[in-house]
Amino acid sequence: MSQFPHDEFAKNLFELLLTPFGGVEIERGVQPEAKAVDIYFQPSKPLPRDHNLGLLARCITQPAIFEPFRNPVGVAEIQMCIAKLFEIQQELTRERKRLKQPDVAEVKPHLWILTPTLAAATLAGFGAVNQLETWGQGVYLLPAHFQTGIIVIHQLPRTPETLWFRLMGKGTVQENAISEVADLPANSPYKGNALDLFLSLKLELESKQSIEPEERNLVMRLSALYIEKIQEAQQVGETRGRQEGRTEEGQALILRQLTRRLGNVSIEAEI
Repeated sequence: MSQFPHDEFAKNLFELLLTPFGGVEIERGVQPEAKAVDIYFQPSKPLPRDHNLGLLARCITQPAIFEPFRNPVGVAEIQMCIAKLFEIQQELTRERKRLKQPDVAEVKPHLWILTPTLAAATLAGFGAVNQLETWGQGVYLLPAHFQTGIIVIHQLPRTPETLWFRLMGKGTVQENAISEVADLPANSPYKGNALDLFLSLKLELESKQSIEPEERNLVMRLSALYIEKIQEAQQVGETRGRQEGRTEEGQALILRQLTRRLGNVSIEAEI
């Protein structure tokens, strides 16, 4: 079991959402020190119009690094994330020069730091600004050359656009997002797998020797979700059984009608 189940859930969720559209590396190593970024995304094709990724789609128009934090991120942690970004950018620049690629071909990755809450003073200290008309509430951008954004999850509006980020929130914010995923249409492309990730998170949390009150509430919510999913599967099975029964009854009726009209029907005709 993972030592940090919430971190593992965030990585798995990003892998689920982004793999159809490019390469996803979990814990991508950074040289020269033994460090790694949580999620590194390299797009490989344009997103379709019906991508259903909302705000996340706007964050992956270029290579992207995601660093999700379960608890409010600290100043030193933000600095470390930016340091890893710069090291990766330098690594990519060295590789470009080694391959003798022109500067115009270089597209540097953008860093996105995800945190449930963050003090206004910390945001101001990094020069982070909320461009409300462009990005909406809860998204802060550092000065341009930092190529970094901070998404304060609990400030995001409760809309379908922000759903996938709110799943990584805490408390009521996360619980509401879970309910929204459960209420998605059955044909929603990510619903089933996202719910499976939450059930895996439930097992991870239940295996912990010490569980926080907030995590205990989350387990209770996920347990209810698990029961709902079992009941839904049972209903689907019962419906399928009734449909199959009606199909068999219909086939038997047709066979009886043919027998009355034509006499005994050959095995080949029955099949």
